Amino acid sequence: MSVTRRLDLPAIERALREVQSRFAELSEHFTEPRDPFTDEVLKNVLEGYALIDDYVARGVDLFDLQQLNLMLEINATVLCGRDPARREEFAPHLAATEAHFFNNVEGGIKDLFNWYTAYRSESVWKRAAGVYVRILSKPQLFIEGNNRSGSLIVSYLLMRAGLPPFVLTLDNAKGYFNPSSVIRNSAKHGVKALFELPKIKKKYAAFLEEQAPDPKKFFLSAKHAPAYQGGA
Repeated sequence: MSVTRRLDLPAIERALREVQSRFAELSEHFTEPRDPFTDEVLKNVLEGYALIDDYVARGVDLFDLQQLNLMLEINATVLCGRDPARREEFAPHLAATEAHFFNNVEGGIKDLFNWYTAYRSESVWKRAAGVYVRILSKPQLFIEGNNRSGSLIVSYLLMRAGLPPFVLTLDNAKGYFNPSSVIRNSAKHGVKALFELPKIKKKYAAFLEEQAPDPKKFFLSAKHAPAYQGGA
Protein backbone atom coordinates (compact mmCIF):
# COMPACT_ATOMS: atom_id res chain seq x y z
CA MET A 1 0.00 0.00 0.00
CA SER A 2 1.52 3.34 -1.05
CA VAL A 3 1.76 6.11 1.52
CA THR A 4 0.94 9.69 0.60
CA ARG A 5 3.92 11.92 1.24
CA ARG A 6 3.14 15.23 2.88
CA LEU A 7 5.27 18.31 3.35
CA ASP A 8 7.50 18.59 6.41
CA LEU A 9 6.45 22.13 7.24
CA PRO A 10 8.83 22.52 10.23
CA ALA A 11 11.76 21.64 7.93
CA ILE A 12 10.60 24.26 5.43
CA GLU A 13 10.29 26.80 8.23
CA ARG A 14 13.85 26.08 9.37
CA ALA A 15 15.17 26.64 5.84
CA LEU A 16 13.26 29.90 5.46
CA ARG A 17 14.36 31.19 8.86
CA GLU A 18 17.99 30.57 7.90
CA VAL A 19 17.46 32.74 4.84
CA GLN A 20 15.64 35.36 6.91
CA SER A 21 18.48 35.54 9.45
CA ARG A 22 21.01 36.33 6.71
CA PHE A 23 18.78 38.19 4.27
CA ALA A 24 20.66 41.49 4.52
CA GLU A 25 23.92 39.71 3.70
CA LEU A 26 22.34 37.74 0.86
CA SER A 27 20.74 40.89 -0.55
CA GLU A 28 24.18 42.33 -1.30
CA HIS A 29 24.38 39.84 -4.16
CA PHE A 30 20.91 40.53 -5.60
CA THR A 31 20.65 42.56 -8.80
CA GLU A 32 17.55 44.40 -7.54
CA PRO A 33 16.49 45.48 -4.04
CA ARG A 34 14.03 43.14 -2.33
CA ASP A 35 11.40 43.78 0.30
CA PRO A 36 12.43 42.79 3.84
CA PHE A 37 11.86 39.13 4.73
CA THR A 38 9.65 39.84 7.73
CA ASP A 39 8.06 37.38 10.15
CA GLU A 40 4.68 38.12 8.57
CA VAL A 41 5.97 37.29 5.09
CA LEU A 42 7.53 34.07 6.37
CA LYS A 43 4.36 33.04 8.21
CA ASN A 44 2.19 33.68 5.15
CA VAL A 45 4.53 31.70 2.88
CA LEU A 46 4.42 28.77 5.29
CA GLU A 47 0.63 28.90 5.24
CA GLY A 48 0.94 28.87 1.46
CA TYR A 49 2.98 25.66 1.61
CA ALA A 50 0.33 24.12 3.87
CA LEU A 51 -2.29 25.12 1.30
CA ILE A 52 -0.55 23.55 -1.71
CA ASP A 53 0.20 20.47 0.39
CA ASP A 54 -3.54 20.15 0.91
CA TYR A 55 -4.23 20.69 -2.79
CA VAL A 56 -1.83 17.92 -3.77
CA ALA A 57 -3.14 15.53 -1.10
CA ARG A 58 -6.72 16.07 -2.32
CA GLY A 59 -5.76 15.64 -5.98
CA VAL A 60 -6.70 19.20 -6.92
CA ASP A 61 -5.75 20.11 -10.50
CA LEU A 62 -5.06 23.84 -10.56
CA PHE A 63 -5.11 23.77 -14.36
CA ASP A 64 -8.59 22.33 -14.57
CA LEU A 65 -10.97 25.03 -15.76
CA GLN A 66 -13.18 24.43 -12.72
CA GLN A 67 -10.26 24.89 -10.29
CA LEU A 68 -8.40 27.89 -11.72
CA ASN A 69 -9.79 30.19 -9.03
CA LEU A 70 -7.82 28.24 -6.41
CA MET A 71 -4.68 30.03 -7.62
CA LEU A 72 -6.24 33.21 -6.26
CA GLU A 73 -6.30 31.58 -2.82
CA ILE A 74 -2.55 30.95 -3.06
CA ASN A 75 -1.96 34.62 -3.80
CA ALA A 76 -4.33 35.78 -1.04
CA THR A 77 -2.53 33.51 1.43
CA VAL A 78 0.96 34.82 0.68
CA LEU A 79 -0.31 38.40 0.93
CA CYS A 80 -2.43 38.25 4.08
CA GLY A 81 -2.43 34.71 5.46
CA ARG A 82 -5.56 32.80 6.41
CA ASP A 83 -6.72 35.10 9.21
CA PRO A 84 -10.30 36.31 8.51
CA ALA A 85 -9.60 39.78 9.95
CA ARG A 86 -6.64 40.27 7.62
CA ARG A 87 -8.73 39.01 4.70
CA GLU A 88 -11.36 41.62 5.52
CA GLU A 89 -8.69 44.32 5.66
CA PHE A 90 -7.35 43.21 2.26
CA ALA A 91 -10.82 42.73 0.72
CA PRO A 92 -10.62 45.64 -1.78
CA HIS A 93 -7.18 44.51 -2.95
CA LEU A 94 -8.27 40.88 -3.25
CA ALA A 95 -11.30 41.94 -5.29
CA ALA A 96 -9.08 44.00 -7.60
CA THR A 97 -6.71 41.04 -7.94
CA GLU A 98 -9.56 38.73 -8.89
CA ALA A 99 -10.71 41.15 -11.62
CA HIS A 100 -7.14 41.46 -12.91
CA PHE A 101 -6.67 37.67 -12.79
CA PHE A 102 -9.75 36.90 -14.88
CA ASN A 103 -10.00 39.97 -17.11
CA ASN A 104 -6.45 40.90 -18.07
CA VAL A 105 -6.30 39.64 -21.65
CA GLU A 106 -2.52 39.80 -22.05
CA GLY A 107 -1.40 38.56 -18.64
CA GLY A 108 -4.36 36.99 -16.84
CA ILE A 109 -5.27 33.39 -16.23
CA LYS A 110 -6.38 32.82 -19.82
CA ASP A 111 -2.82 33.49 -21.01
CA LEU A 112 -1.35 31.14 -18.41
CA PHE A 113 -3.94 28.42 -19.06
CA ASN A 114 -3.40 28.56 -22.82
CA TRP A 115 0.37 28.36 -22.38
CA TYR A 116 0.10 25.41 -20.01
CA THR A 117 -2.28 23.56 -22.32
CA ALA A 118 0.11 24.02 -25.24
CA TYR A 119 3.14 22.76 -23.27
CA ARG A 120 1.51 20.14 -21.06
CA SER A 121 3.62 17.35 -22.58
CA GLU A 122 6.96 18.91 -21.60
CA SER A 123 8.99 17.70 -18.61
CA VAL A 124 7.76 18.85 -15.22
CA TRP A 125 10.88 21.03 -14.86
CA LYS A 126 10.14 22.89 -18.10
CA ARG A 127 6.43 23.16 -17.32
CA ALA A 128 7.11 24.52 -13.84
CA ALA A 129 9.69 26.97 -15.15
CA GLY A 130 7.39 28.05 -17.96
CA VAL A 131 4.51 28.64 -15.57
CA TYR A 132 6.79 30.75 -13.35
CA VAL A 133 7.89 32.80 -16.37
CA ARG A 134 4.28 33.36 -17.48
CA ILE A 135 3.24 34.43 -13.97
CA LEU A 136 6.14 36.80 -13.38
CA SER A 137 6.73 38.40 -16.80
CA LYS A 138 4.89 41.58 -17.75
CA PRO A 139 1.94 41.91 -17.40
CA GLN A 140 2.02 39.77 -14.25
CA LEU A 141 -0.71 37.34 -13.24
CA PHE A 142 -1.39 38.97 -9.86
CA ILE A 143 -1.21 42.59 -8.75
CA GLU A 144 1.25 41.75 -5.95
CA GLY A 145 3.06 38.70 -4.58
CA ASN A 146 3.90 37.13 -7.93
CA ASN A 147 7.30 35.79 -6.85
CA ARG A 148 5.94 34.01 -3.79
CA SER A 149 2.73 32.85 -5.47
CA GLY A 150 4.64 31.69 -8.54
CA SER A 151 7.13 29.71 -6.47
CA LEU A 152 4.30 27.98 -4.60
CA ILE A 153 2.61 27.06 -7.89
CA VAL A 154 5.97 25.74 -9.11
CA SER A 155 6.20 23.68 -5.91
CA TYR A 156 2.67 22.39 -6.43
CA LEU A 157 3.57 21.20 -9.95
CA LEU A 158 6.74 19.50 -8.73
CA MET A 159 4.90 17.81 -5.85
CA ARG A 160 2.20 16.54 -8.21
CA ALA A 161 5.03 14.78 -10.04
CA GLY A 162 6.32 13.24 -6.80
CA LEU A 163 9.22 15.67 -6.50
CA PRO A 164 10.17 17.88 -3.55
CA PRO A 165 8.92 21.48 -3.53
CA PHE A 166 11.02 24.51 -4.33
CA VAL A 167 12.09 26.03 -1.01
CA LEU A 168 14.24 29.13 -0.65
CA THR A 169 17.56 28.27 1.03
CA LEU A 170 20.91 29.91 1.67
CA ASP A 171 22.35 27.97 -1.27
CA ASN A 172 19.74 28.89 -3.88
CA ALA A 173 18.69 32.43 -2.88
CA LYS A 174 20.94 34.22 -5.40
CA GLY A 175 20.05 31.72 -8.12
CA TYR A 176 16.37 32.37 -7.42
CA PHE A 177 16.17 36.14 -6.97
CA ASN A 178 18.46 37.28 -9.79
CA PRO A 179 16.77 35.29 -12.60
CA SER A 180 13.41 36.35 -11.13
CA SER A 181 14.45 39.97 -11.63
CA VAL A 182 15.22 39.25 -15.29
CA ILE A 183 11.82 37.59 -15.72
CA ARG A 184 9.98 40.46 -14.01
CA ASN A 185 11.52 42.90 -16.45
CA SER A 186 10.62 40.80 -19.51
CA ALA A 187 7.42 41.16 -21.53
CA LYS A 188 5.18 38.18 -22.26
CA HIS A 189 4.34 39.26 -25.78
CA GLY A 190 6.05 40.80 -28.77
CA VAL A 191 8.87 39.78 -31.09
CA LYS A 192 11.51 40.09 -28.37
CA ALA A 193 9.56 37.72 -26.11
CA LEU A 194 9.54 35.03 -28.81
CA PHE A 195 13.32 34.82 -28.57
CA GLU A 196 13.94 35.70 -24.92
CA LEU A 197 11.32 33.79 -22.93
CA PRO A 198 12.17 30.27 -24.21
CA LYS A 199 15.83 30.85 -23.25
CA ILE A 200 14.84 32.15 -19.82
CA LYS A 201 12.52 29.18 -19.30
CA LYS A 202 15.26 26.72 -20.27
CA LYS A 203 17.73 28.28 -17.82
CA TYR A 204 15.19 28.39 -15.00
CA ALA A 205 14.18 24.77 -15.60
CA ALA A 206 17.84 23.77 -15.33
CA PHE A 207 18.14 25.78 -12.09
CA LEU A 208 15.11 24.04 -10.58
CA GLU A 209 16.39 20.61 -11.53
CA GLU A 210 19.99 21.21 -10.44
CA GLN A 211 19.14 22.56 -6.98
CA ALA A 212 16.29 20.15 -6.22
CA PRO A 213 16.85 18.78 -2.71
CA ASP A 214 16.71 15.20 -1.56
CA PRO A 215 12.97 14.44 -1.28
CA LYS A 216 13.51 13.40 2.35
CA LYS A 217 14.54 16.95 3.22
CA PHE A 218 11.08 18.49 2.89
CA PHE A 219 8.76 15.47 2.69
CA LEU A 220 7.30 13.36 5.46
CA SER A 221 6.39 9.77 4.63
CA ALA A 222 3.10 9.96 6.41
CA LYS A 223 -0.57 10.15 5.56
CA HIS A 224 -1.05 13.33 7.53
CA ALA A 225 1.50 16.10 7.92
CA PRO A 226 1.52 18.13 11.14
CA ALA A 227 -0.29 21.43 10.80
CA TYR A 228 1.88 24.54 10.71
CA GLN A 229 1.92 25.97 14.22
CA GLY A 230 4.20 28.94 13.65
CA GLY A 231 7.69 29.38 14.97
CA ALA A 232 9.22 31.65 17.53
